[in-house]
Amino acid sequence: MSSSTPASADLRPFVVTGCARSGTTYMAALLSGIGLRVGHEVVFGPRTRRFEGWQGQHGDSSWLAAPFLDQIDDALVFHQVRHPLKVVKSLVGVRFFADRGQIFLQGDDAYTRAKWKVREALMAAGHVERSAKGPRPHKVYRAYLDAYAPQLWRHPTEVERALDYWMTWTRLVTEKARPEHYDVHPVESLSPGFVAEMLWRVGLPVSDGHVALAMDKVPQDLNTRKVASLEWRDIPDGPLKRAAAAYAEELGYVPADPSARPGATSR
Repeated sequence: MSSSTPASADLRPFVVTGCARSGTTYMAALLSGIGLRVGHEVVFGPRTRRFEGWQGQHGDSSWLAAPFLDQIDDALVFHQVRHPLKVVKSLVGVRFFADRGQIFLQGDDAYTRAKWKVREALMAAGHVERSAKGPRPHKVYRAYLDAYAPQLWRHPTEVERALDYWMTWTRLVTEKARPEHYDVHPVESLSPGFVAEMLWRVGLPVSDGHVALAMDKVPQDLNTRKVASLEWRDIPDGPLKRAAAAYAEELGYVPADPSARPGATSR
């Protein structure tokens, strides 16, 4: 099978994308559990600089796909958005936009490479599924963002960098995706009915009940990590915060109240 084509000619290739910390890991697990060959950051990883084919996958669930959505022909784009404060709290919690010194970066690189060597040995012995992802230390994600969103680092705080990232990346998806192949949905409102509709568009008719059973098998906190204690009022006032609030409202969110159910979204 050519790596440039999806795993089945009967199914339409697709991407689930959005910001980091917006449920792409969960969606990869859910769709894989339903039976599709869908990885998390398999087709689009931190070293990706252009689309190079589907690598035998039906689709990919990856925030890293955003810059390349205009290269995937008629593949479907399912844009999974999340409340900006939730994204910011999560990114700050994992220190994604922290200033990192060489000691940290070198140590992280050494650890990640050592961990991958163990994975390679397990793959060679047939104990775990094969993967071509390779080691992914923090520095490769930093280099990726330097390439596609270098302006993020001009902000003095992690909170502002994360908020600018949420706005920049959400807009990037809408700008790069082809309108006729694009759909947007809030992860907070993800339902069996929506996923069933998504799968129907891909070419895999599955009932809402089937999807509900699959969703019951995948923990909602599958990729939960440390979250910063932060409220909307804690974000520094200024043009960035005002622009992000306006954009969040366009997407159906109440900026200061992440518990409010998002309204109808539109491109």
